Amino acid sequence: MNENTLFIQALKDVFDEEYNADMEAILLNDEHEFSDKHNKKMKKLIKRQSRPYFKLISTATRRAACVIVATVVLSASALSVDAVRGAVYDFVMENFADHSVIATESGTDDGYPTSIEEKYYISKLPAGFEQTQYIETDDSVSILYSNGKKSIFFDQNVKRNHKEYIDNERTSFTKIEIDGQEYLLFESDTDVTCIWDNGRYILGIFSDLDKETVIDLCKSTKLQK
Repeated sequence: MNENTLFIQALKDVFDEEYNADMEAILLNDEHEFSDKHNKKMKKLIKRQSRPYFKLISTATRRAACVIVATVVLSASALSVDAVRGAVYDFVMENFADHSVIATESGTDDGYPTSIEEKYYISKLPAGFEQTQYIETDDSVSILYSNGKKSIFFDQNVKRNHKEYIDNERTSFTKIEIDGQEYLLFESDTDVTCIWDNGRYILGIFSDLDKETVIDLCKSTKLQK
């Protein structure tokens, strides 16, 4: 077991101990009230976890979250991983040792919708696929399609403060352009993720289908009328 692994395990133990102590203190005080800031953060987290793809990729997401937490803590401990910031049309990509963060560039959301005013959908699904879950919030639409064996997740988000976390240790990245539209394409051994800005919203498709099929799904995405 290397030093980093020992550090992360120690960090987890500390968090668990502090969490249990905090929860015990809260349970002993029935009059405790959380701050508005805390409640807003929890509401956002619960909304995020209620999306249909959360169960689909929960294992991968947790792995990525552990990497991100470890990276942040190690950075704060002067064992930093240098971030490389680069503009990718309307996105900014930060590349770390084990993950990348894709975010809307500061200022690019001016004049764009801050809520879902219009909806998009995949107009040409592969044979056998049906919608199995649909969740809509003020700032996002999440749709899960399945044929019983494979899955397609479609996501529509407002530009404000949008971020995607990608495991770049097991994922390759390419930028493609089709009919004037640019796409960020991430491929691993098991799945493909495609993200793009259509001029109004940030759209994304995550699937365990092959790359060509995912690209076709992106091209078939249309405005719902």
